[in-house]
Amino acid sequence: MKHHVCTYGDLEKAGKIPVSINGKAIVIVRAESGGVYALRDVCPHKGPCLSDGMLDKGCSANEVGEYIYEKDKEVLRCPWHSWEFDIKTGKSLFAPEKVKVKTYEVTVEDDGVFVNV
Repeated sequence: MKHHVCTYGDLEKAGKIPVSINGKAIVIVRAESGGVYALRDVCPHKGPCLSDGMLDKGCSANEVGEYIYEKDKEVLRCPWHSWEFDIKTGKSLFAPEKVKVKTYEVTVEDDGVFVNV
């Protein structure tokens, strides 16, 4: 079922907005590209709200002390222990096949943002 959660204008200003749909905590995230994504707003590690964390670029390295910022990968970082989750897939950067958060389908119609739960 599709739920109106916010306007695109509000999301554009805030970057991310926490919402509750049928008792489920969800965070709506706007990527730099303008795309909109929805993830479960609970870190699977210890349970804090991911919406309290920071949006950032994904970072990889080929050796110790090297930082390669991946412009096509945006992450939501947990505020407690800095676990990072790809905003498009919900997969963690450190163990993508084992640790992830649920994602939800998002549509933008006119200025409205809708999440399918």
